[in-house]
Amino acid sequence: MPAILLKVLDQDIVLNCGAAEQRRLEDLAAALNTRLDGFSGDPDAMRRLVITALALLDETQATAAALARARGEVERLTDMVLEARAEPADVERGRTPALRIVSGAA
Repeated sequence: MPAILLKVLDQDIVLNCGAAEQRRLEDLAAALNTRLDGFSGDPDAMRRLVITALALLDETQATAAALARARGEVERLTDMVLEARAEPADVERGRTPALRIVSGAA
C-alpha cells in the first residue's frame, strides 16, 4: 500500500493509503488545516490530534453520504406506496375506478 505525505500544521504526516484514497485524504488534510489554523503545542500530541481528526472527518463524511443514500431510498419507497394507492379499484365488484384505501393508512 503506497504512503502519502500530508502537511498539517506545518508538520509532515505520512499515512498508508490506497491510490483511490489519496485525493480524499489530501482534501481532508486541507479542511483540517483550515480548522486548526493558529493551534500549536507538543508535536507528538498534535500528530495524534491530526490523525484522530482526519479519521473523524472521514467518518462524518461517510455517514453523511450514507444518510443521503437512505433519504433517496425512502423517497423511492414513498413514491412506490403512493403509486400503489393510486391504482383503480376492482371493476369486477361493480365499482367505478377510484382510489383504493389501504388498511391502516390515513
